[in-house]
Amino acid sequence: MRTISVLDILEEAAARLPDKVFLQDENGELTYSGYRMEAIRFAFALHHELNGEKKRPVLLFMDKGCRCAVCLAGVIYSGNFYVVMDTKTPIDRFESTLETLGDPVIVTTAAELNILRKIGYQGGALIYEDLMETVQDDNAAVETVMGIRKGILDTDLMYVIFTSGSTGTPKGVAAMHRSVVDYIESSIECIGIEEDDIIGNQGPFYTDIPLRDIFMAMKAGATTCITPQRFFMSPKKLLSYLADHHVTKLMWVPTAYRLISQFDALGKVKPAEIKKILFVGEAIPIPVYRYWREHYPDADYRQLYGPSEVTGVCTYYRMTRDYEDGESIPIGRPFPNTGILLLDEDDKVIPGTDTEKTGEICVFGTCLTTGYYNDPEKTGKVFVQNPTVKEYPSLVYRTGDIARYNEEGDLVFVSRKDYQIKHGGRRIELGEVETAFQSVGGLRAVCCVHNRAEDKLVLYYAGDISEDALPLEVRNTIPKYMIPAEYHKLDSLPVLPNGKTDRKKMDSWVNGTAGR
Repeated sequence: MRTISVLDILEEAAARLPDKVFLQDENGELTYSGYRMEAIRFAFALHHELNGEKKRPVLLFMDKGCRCAVCLAGVIYSGNFYVVMDTKTPIDRFESTLETLGDPVIVTTAAELNILRKIGYQGGALIYEDLMETVQDDNAAVETVMGIRKGILDTDLMYVIFTSGSTGTPKGVAAMHRSVVDYIESSIECIGIEEDDIIGNQGPFYTDIPLRDIFMAMKAGATTCITPQRFFMSPKKLLSYLADHHVTKLMWVPTAYRLISQFDALGKVKPAEIKKILFVGEAIPIPVYRYWREHYPDADYRQLYGPSEVTGVCTYYRMTRDYEDGESIPIGRPFPNTGILLLDEDDKVIPGTDTEKTGEICVFGTCLTTGYYNDPEKTGKVFVQNPTVKEYPSLVYRTGDIARYNEEGDLVFVSRKDYQIKHGGRRIELGEVETAFQSVGGLRAVCCVHNRAEDKLVLYYAGDISEDALPLEVRNTIPKYMIPAEYHKLDSLPVLPNGKTDRKKMDSWVNGTAGR
């Protein structure tokens, strides 16, 4: 049977593994067949509440958990597309999201409705519990929803993810079923998910995490353990939770791995069944990778790369050795059915044999999302005509990420285009400065910021080393003109809700509230 949407993947998995546990959270679990039925019941109730309307945005104001996961598939079953909202979002960002979406349907729980009211929203919202209580006939629900499913096209939207990026203004990345299915099918072999895996979820559902932790697991017939977000502030509780749920696979941002290494938590509680460890979102610092490898020397390690605009992740690299201080772990090669160009400042393609030049990573193929929802101007700036194709329309996404090739032909991330600066008349990659400091023993996290008014480099860091000693540690690694003039030690660097370093906040400390 042809796979049009993730619903086809769910139908196959529920038929093949009806009684296998698919999702676990701290409140319970759902089998594959149970998850399917709950999603169908929700879709049926939503369908009637909307009087049969389709292709509308359905905003889920819910924390991650089995219930929110049910709603993801349920919204799709109803013929609409989902938008998950952080329940800690401020009212201004919430209202900006509503404005971009136009006329979204808001679904929340009875408990989370109180949070919605507290942040200042007084409009209408559907209550999940009330919707589910309206479904009295499961057979009627299945018949109606299966009819809706037949009308779904692979070019219909599946979700919109709001990400602020470097501008601070929320942008809604809109993905259709076609790119999601392609992503799942192309990458599952590269990421290495298998039926006996239990995935330890880390990220929130308002990012593209569900694509990996839920829908990719669904394709493999694996189990996903949805880990409470609060545990990521308590390493021992987190590791005990993973051990109790027999987790075998982690796909986390480096901040989460770093927290555990910072407190040597694996020296106190070590989950015995972890065998696959993937780094995603940002480059993993060498000391953090080394710490995990010391505790799990036989695990399968992979670094993944990809922005939300290309439906998740688009390159992978399998790590099979230790790395020297100052080395950069490659982001590797593209997934099957994904194309990547490295373009120089003149939009000329840098060949894979050229290890000297750096260029912007540009991605093309079915993996591309449709752009930014209700924002053709921003879409047109980064989803552009492939400069190597003149004869017909062919889009590439300009990621804004700078990379180079190594001797093996793998891509190595260098920095963000936004982080290329002119300092003392020289062009500097702030990412290169950070890589040098990440190798310093005792440092847990670093972020380099350019003070534009005074043209000097400022380093924020967390770790057990004095500010005076830091410049001496990197004097043989980077040129003198790249060594920061100012250092600020913090207990921890600020992070965004998705776990990535909040560079914009530190930039605002140095350059004023306007930031970049």
